[in-house]
Amino acid sequence: MKKSFLLLPFSLFAVSLAVGAAGMPAGGFAGTWSANFTKSKFPGPPPKVDLCIIDADGTVTVKETTSEGKDVTWHYTPVDGQPVSIVGRENTTVTVHKVNAHTIEHTWNIEGRAAKSSSVLSDDGKTTVFTMDGTGKDGKPFHEMVVYDKQ
Repeated sequence: MKKSFLLLPFSLFAVSLAVGAAGMPAGGFAGTWSANFTKSKFPGPPPKVDLCIIDADGTVTVKETTSEGKDVTWHYTPVDGQPVSIVGRENTTVTVHKVNAHTIEHTWNIEGRAAKSSSVLSDDGKTTVFTMDGTGKDGKPFHEMVVYDKQ
C-alpha cells in the first residue's frame, strides 16, 4: 500500500501537465509525454511506464504501469481556478492555475491531504519539469521532481 501511495504523486503529475481549462488551449503542453526516469527523483519506487496524453482542449489522460505491474488509466479536464475530480482516482481533486504559457500551478486534495505542485515547460517545448510537495498517508512530507519528455 505504501508503494502505491508513493506512486500517486508521480502519477498525478501526468495529470498536472494538462494546463488549461475547458475552453483554454493547452498550448505547448498538448501532446504525448513520457517520464524520463534517469533525470527524475521519486520519494519511492517509480512506475514502470507513465504516459500522459494532453488534448488541445486541456483534457488529460494518464496511462501508467505501477512499480508492482498494475495498469492504471485516469483522466480529467481542468477548469482554471476550480477544483475538479480525477476520474479513476478515488477522493482526489486538483485545482489548476495557468500562470503563463510555460508555468502551471496545481493545488491537490488527495484523500483529504493537501499538496502543491508546478509544471514548467522548457522554452523549446520538448521537456516539462514537475515538482510536487505534500504529506503522505504516513504523515511524513514528500518531495518529488519528475522530468517529462515530449514524444
